[in-house]
Amino acid sequence: MVSRYDIVVIGATGFTGSYIVRAIASSPLFNGKSMAVAGRNESKIHATLKQISEDIGVPGVSEYHVIISDTSDDESLARMAKQATLIINAVGPFRLHGEPVVKAAVENGANYIDVSGEPAYLEKVEMKYARQARENGVYVVGACGWDSIPCDLGTDLLKRNFDGTLGYVEAFVKNNFGASGYSYSSTSYYTLMDSLSSTEEDNLGQMRRSIMPDRLPKTKFKVPERGLLWKLKENSLQGWILPFPGADKSIVQRSQYYDYHVNGKRPFQISTYIAFESLSNALLLGGWMTAFGMLSKFSTMRKLLESYPEQCSFNMFKDSGPTKQQMEESHFEYFFFGRGWYDGDNVDELNPNKKVNANHQLRGLKRVALALVVCSGPDLGYIGTSGCIASAALALLDDADKLPKQGGVYTTASAFRDTHILDYLKSFGITFELIHEKEKSKM
Repeated sequence: MVSRYDIVVIGATGFTGSYIVRAIASSPLFNGKSMAVAGRNESKIHATLKQISEDIGVPGVSEYHVIISDTSDDESLARMAKQATLIINAVGPFRLHGEPVVKAAVENGANYIDVSGEPAYLEKVEMKYARQARENGVYVVGACGWDSIPCDLGTDLLKRNFDGTLGYVEAFVKNNFGASGYSYSSTSYYTLMDSLSSTEEDNLGQMRRSIMPDRLPKTKFKVPERGLLWKLKENSLQGWILPFPGADKSIVQRSQYYDYHVNGKRPFQISTYIAFESLSNALLLGGWMTAFGMLSKFSTMRKLLESYPEQCSFNMFKDSGPTKQQMEESHFEYFFFGRGWYDGDNVDELNPNKKVNANHQLRGLKRVALALVVCSGPDLGYIGTSGCIASAALALLDDADKLPKQGGVYTTASAFRDTHILDYLKSFGITFELIHEKEKSKM
């Protein structure tokens, strides 16, 4: 047995965790890296590894070392962490099960990444463990799944390649399903319910003031105000738009805070949305989310929602998760429209909200620099998420000299912007395309 495995995946028997193991085992980029999996039930872990081995045709998967560990048992987590160079955590909901794993990692010298999309949990981790992680020289990076690698890295790519000063970004995710439809794992359902029902208890404002105490520079020009439901008409994307309730916006805001205070780069503003081709689909999801959020706050209704996830979500969530065919038919696109000022423009006098030709100076007033990044990839729920976190693992293990000089708690853009993570993502079918008005380039 090695003293420390390169990677330990905890939660491998869950739907997301099993796909993370598949992604790692299937990628030649992980050849030569030692691997272990951790969980409560040894027989279930062995059965999962055997099934994965048969599905992908890699016999070695069934021989991965197994570590018995439970998120409710601090001693078992400490033993696991002492055997890991990097822990990948796939045990959700993270607000219930995540912090003990982070604590064990930080105290026992293991780096840590997870697939959380829960802002309250992620910001609590930074508030409580940033100093200790820095002192112990370990890296803790949450939200390394589809939440929020495409958005955080996509906006960072846009900012670094923008022709001038980026003022704001409007981000639109479009999930494309096939003829078979799609159902998410019920774990995501319970995570969503827990997050919606606990918003008043989270004290997010207090936590954010703690981890981001200084004000950032702003202009009098803000992200355009949009309605709750509106129609977008861009050359690259058209459809009906709703606010996107995920963690992406809060992750990007933390990245901007870091980039300003560490790298001296002016922050931009962001709004995130979800795009639908049909008005009916937008209305149905918006109505369900509103009702689900309201009902989850009442204990009696919450028990009903917990007992019947499939019925209460109209089969959007199932214990079995999506079928293989549903995932193979699904793919995502994430559009990042950036607007701002050319170098030398006065950001306090010129309004970037005026959409005019970027080459038209209009007497030196109201001109606007435009740019677009499009991130594309496979099924975002599980295949895309596993590719994202596998890429984050490679960046931590293989690009250590390109990480921030000190350990600590970081967002994905803050930790990985100088690594080869875009190349790793491309190997998993996740690509970024940077589009200027007159040129295109693949990243």
